[in-house]
Amino acid sequence: MRAMKKVGYRVDGLVNMASYGTNEFDSLFFYHDERQFKNVLYDIKDKYDAICYSTEPDSPVKWIKDVVGDTKKIIVDLHDLDSIRREFIPLPEQEMFNAADGLIYVSNPIRDIENELHRVTMPNTVLYPYCNEGIVDFDADAPRQGLVYEGGANPPDDTQLNAAFNYRSLYGIMKRLVELGNETHMYCGNLSAYKTYQDIGLVLYPPTQYDEMMKGLVKFKYGVLIFNNETGENRQVTLTTTNKFFEYLQAGLPMLSCWCQESMEHVKKHKIGFTFNHIDEIGDCSSFENKYKEVFENVLQKRKELVMENFIVRYENLIADVLGIERKGIPKKIIKLHEFEYGD
Repeated sequence: MRAMKKVGYRVDGLVNMASYGTNEFDSLFFYHDERQFKNVLYDIKDKYDAICYSTEPDSPVKWIKDVVGDTKKIIVDLHDLDSIRREFIPLPEQEMFNAADGLIYVSNPIRDIENELHRVTMPNTVLYPYCNEGIVDFDADAPRQGLVYEGGANPPDDTQLNAAFNYRSLYGIMKRLVELGNETHMYCGNLSAYKTYQDIGLVLYPPTQYDEMMKGLVKFKYGVLIFNNETGENRQVTLTTTNKFFEYLQAGLPMLSCWCQESMEHVKKHKIGFTFNHIDEIGDCSSFENKYKEVFENVLQKRKELVMENFIVRYENLIADVLGIERKGIPKKIIKLHEFEYGD
């Protein structure tokens, strides 16, 4: 949204929570339920060329279609899909695909699977979840120490949650990092993790507002990019490029990446961290010291390149395809960057 505004678009928001970043919208509307959502959209729909929705949940895309019919184009930013995460297609997801006119995927393998699964013929693209440039600043010469993980994690005693989303069962992983001799910190994305991970030697931070968390990340030496996916069978992890990948990058953190194949490929491609077949290979991180400076310098360079502002043209061109208008060209100064990142 910030990148779209920087290139001249007006962007309004319809949300059910006034969260971090909503102050960036040109105007903001709020809803509690389907009735309010549709009433607001009836009043404002004629102001827009396209209506963009970010999952999840999936059901509001059908609400949009109910209001606008075929008079407006609907673009859906697909981040979490049950057909990937839980390997079945619930009705709201199918209705969402049926209602959409354009799709944005978070990775190439997910696009390939979903386009075949849903028989997609509409315009679609892949756009990784980059951060905006300048989202956080730091002194590159300041000392850094320890490992840090940021994000959601399941409480160990929640059997139902761990069965449904086992890749977020991180208690054993975080415990192992500490046992290996690492000073390990964790910005918990949910209060239940903060309460239940207290006994394994972590330095824990409760759920923290996004901008404050980003400022906190710059104190650490490595970002932990590991999930409970040793077998590689969880497609949500194996096929996804994560938000935290780009957040670590912007905070200047070389990554320790394990059991998340798509993210590991990007770590290796950009030479911005270390990848492992097993968590025990990490040890106490002392063996990486001779390579740290080189990797850190790569991080400092890549954090300037891998920002949403350099790739927002992919979003613009998707909108152009959906609306049937001429595409924008990619500026010459970033053509090679696009080719390296996406191969097109």
